[in-house]
Amino acid sequence: MKTASYLVNPLAQKNLVKSVRDFLKKQTHNYRMMIVRTAGAHFFYNLTGQYTSIYTKALGADNILIGLISSFSAVISMIVSMPVGYITDKYNLRHVLGVGMFLNIVMIGLYAFAHDWRWILIAMAINPITMALMFRSQQVIITNGLRDEDRATGMGLRMQIAYLIGLVSPVIGAYLVNYMGGLTVEGIRPLFYIRLAGLIVIYSIVYMKTDNVAPVPREKSSTGFIQDFKDVLDIGGRKLKTMILVGALGAFFWSILDNFAFLYAEEIKGANAYVLGLMPTCETIAYLLFSTTMNRMADTRGRKYAFVIVRPGLWLSFIIAIIAKSPYWLLLAWFLRGIALSTSAYNTLFMELVPAEQRGRWMGLSNTFSAMVRIIAPIIGGFLYDSSFPWLIFVVPLALDMLLRTPILYKWVPETLKTK
Repeated sequence: MKTASYLVNPLAQKNLVKSVRDFLKKQTHNYRMMIVRTAGAHFFYNLTGQYTSIYTKALGADNILIGLISSFSAVISMIVSMPVGYITDKYNLRHVLGVGMFLNIVMIGLYAFAHDWRWILIAMAINPITMALMFRSQQVIITNGLRDEDRATGMGLRMQIAYLIGLVSPVIGAYLVNYMGGLTVEGIRPLFYIRLAGLIVIYSIVYMKTDNVAPVPREKSSTGFIQDFKDVLDIGGRKLKTMILVGALGAFFWSILDNFAFLYAEEIKGANAYVLGLMPTCETIAYLLFSTTMNRMADTRGRKYAFVIVRPGLWLSFIIAIIAKSPYWLLLAWFLRGIALSTSAYNTLFMELVPAEQRGRWMGLSNTFSAMVRIIAPIIGGFLYDSSFPWLIFVVPLALDMLLRTPILYKWVPETLKTK
């Protein structure tokens, strides 16, 4: 399937719309509601995402403190991961999702009305709780509601629609920031007001329209909180332990990078508000161009194959960010990053490693270990960014992903498509 041809061929565009419509008709109502939630949230996230660290710094935090705030958030994540995973397998997922969405609104409200960086600290304490409740319940709803042969495509289509809806919001955000006074607190704050109002509307609709989702019946009754998690690892064996390592390595390198990538673009490479807005736009365009092909490949050639084949795009994006002679090179770097992230193969593989009734606990277990490494990673990122060589925030993730994480996944994690 030549995805890029859809942009220039009217007949191909018509066929694509029909094929998407037919695919959506076959899926559950709740899957479609999760598309609404994801697309709406992604649109409003793209207004503010590239300015979050700049906003926090403008509120009085320095680079090390930004890292410490993220580390504090990771501690909370580690504490709540297993309990939320247990809850996700045990209770009505619509209610779990609703609590997560409510807390997400509270978190964005703290950003919108923040007087100093301490408000961001409180918001970041809430963030892992809302992410755990909202994203895990949503992920289980989606995974359990899709057939094996449609799963990577369905997960990818949800994100394609979200990326398409969110395509223009970074540019809108850049215009508003520039109009309101630039990269300052008062220049960025109105974006959080808009995001807060938008999430209240979207989440209210999603909660009211989503059907109740009872937990998947277990093959054997619960024997206690700790034993339930031990059973998941005992049954999954080496493959789950390897996947936990892969997930932890990913959490480590993204946590080094995420807090400082846009600060690096502004402070080191000289990016203005418009370039900062165009960076995620370029990533979105690349995602939309390649995701259909890559997700069909994941459903036909294999989850691991689709993940690995685009990974060099991420490595090249890091290299370009390091050697960039002007901020406009970062647009190419983020385009390549979008190619590398265009497949849902990793998430599909991750979810398929365990039976449906264990998926909440599996996510909780894996994220507990990932949260442990996220405690120290942002602090390391802060020191690297504060050093004489700030480009090390890209070098360390590059080395970890290219030399450790991707080879381990490819060699030791089993291919779930072939085993089904």
